[in-house]
Amino acid sequence: MEELIKYLRAMVQLQLLEAQTTADRDGRTPKFELLLADAGFGNAEVAQMLGKTVGAAAKAISRGRAARRGLADVMDAQPEQTNEDQR
Repeated sequence: MEELIKYLRAMVQLQLLEAQTTADRDGRTPKFELLLADAGFGNAEVAQMLGKTVGAAAKAISRGRAARRGLADVMDAQPEQTNEDQR
């Protein structure tokens, strides 16, 4: 089982590297900490994978979740368009 976990972590790190390359090319700022946390990794694991301190990883995860909640609140507050509104 330990061997499998090691390979899965390596695959995640490769995916992160690919996503970082794509994001850099597109000019976006990805939130890898939030992606990893959503995948079930703890703050310490996220920090280790990304070469950050545990505090920095925890803060990024917290901010990412807050931003996500804020975006959901904005989307919920917008009135739905009807077919007549689109004309």
